[in-house]
Amino acid sequence: MTKKTDHIILDNNGIGYLPGVKAAVTVSSREMFAEPDSRPISIKIENKQYRGVVPWGSDNDRPANIITKVGANPVLSSGMLFNIQMGYGEGIVAGRWSFEGGKWVFSPVTDNADINRFFEENDINGYLLEQLTDLNFFYNIFPEIILSQDKKIVQICSKEAAFSRWEEMNDQGIIENHFYSAYWSPNKPDKTVVTPVLNRHNPVRDLKIRMGLEKDAKGELRKDPEGYRYIVPVSFPTPGRSYYQKPYWYSVIESGWYDYAQKIPEFKNALMDNQMTIKYHVELMSDYFPKIFSEEGITTDEAKKARIKKEYDDLNKFLSSAKNTGKSVISFVQYSPDGKEMRRMKITPIENQFKGGEYVEDSEEASNILSYGIGVHPSLIGSSPGKSKTINGTEARELFIIKQALIRPLRDRLLRPLYLVKNFNGWDETISFDIPNIELTTLDSGTGSEKVIS
Repeated sequence: MTKKTDHIILDNNGIGYLPGVKAAVTVSSREMFAEPDSRPISIKIENKQYRGVVPWGSDNDRPANIITKVGANPVLSSGMLFNIQMGYGEGIVAGRWSFEGGKWVFSPVTDNADINRFFEENDINGYLLEQLTDLNFFYNIFPEIILSQDKKIVQICSKEAAFSRWEEMNDQGIIENHFYSAYWSPNKPDKTVVTPVLNRHNPVRDLKIRMGLEKDAKGELRKDPEGYRYIVPVSFPTPGRSYYQKPYWYSVIESGWYDYAQKIPEFKNALMDNQMTIKYHVELMSDYFPKIFSEEGITTDEAKKARIKKEYDDLNKFLSSAKNTGKSVISFVQYSPDGKEMRRMKITPIENQFKGGEYVEDSEEASNILSYGIGVHPSLIGSSPGKSKTINGTEARELFIIKQALIRPLRDRLLRPLYLVKNFNGWDETISFDIPNIELTTLDSGTGSEKVIS
């Protein structure tokens, strides 16, 4: 006999169930924002003492925690991917703006050799995807520019936000250094790479001063620097945050909706794993097997047991086989002296109290809230599990166009480092950069002509 367990562990995050007292055990995710960020961590690299690493979260591991949270929830994962893909649009394009027919028109430029070479050598759209991912997850991105010996920006790359930390500000409120490491512990300073940070308010002028191309505030020219790598600080601003932004979508975690959504599939699984489900009740007359034994000449106990087993196997095969769906079973009927029906076999379907639809409304509500929190209409990614939640094509297109319009500020932040490159490298001043929207089209009914939606 299997020993009955006094607890059931539902996952590795600490969610469980205690059958004896019918108690659910969960771990709250909202606590990750409850404690204030820790004080700067002292760090010394190559015998140089820095002001200190500003921790990202109370345990200095918030990015990794956020990545884990998103990866564990299909609605957040799908919604985040949708936002990243939406932000990507048609990719980064160089061109010129002109005012035509009462509106601004962007015309791509493909004959600028310097820009074409820079885009190709730096996989500019791969860079865009990396930046989009970090900006949507954390509202902080860390683009790095690398200069040649002749003082031209030749490379731009995305430093992973999860491995990035800021140095504590100096007395003027300026962040001077960026720390990069996959091992965030003060006991491993040799694993940390330090890169100077450009002034976030005027990175172009700051870079020119550092390169000795312009005079500083004191009217002096600096000597050529030893290093030719710089971080361009870019973020989507949120209130009261000087170092690491707090994305608005984090509210789905702080509010408790994330935890609520995570409990639903775990306890649905618990119901399926730990409830005995009875689908049918098979009733047999008291003389059902004696008549079979008599008709087939079965006399020994061993033969009777084997015959009963065969009957059960046949019955189980009949009820469980998909091929028998819709078929009938024939049984004999007798009547008692008072006229009551006495069937030799009666099969009655049992209404299961656990039909597999438990928590559907709860799941739908949680999915809608999570989608709302990350700014994605549920109908665009199909997060609502309920019935009759679909919308027509026109509504979907309008929602798609509205979403594209709303992400313009994020795209502008992403393009900022390219304007730094353009200015510093002396590219054509009339050149601009844009991330064009994907244009949805329909076919006008009966004409076969293409109609542009956006």
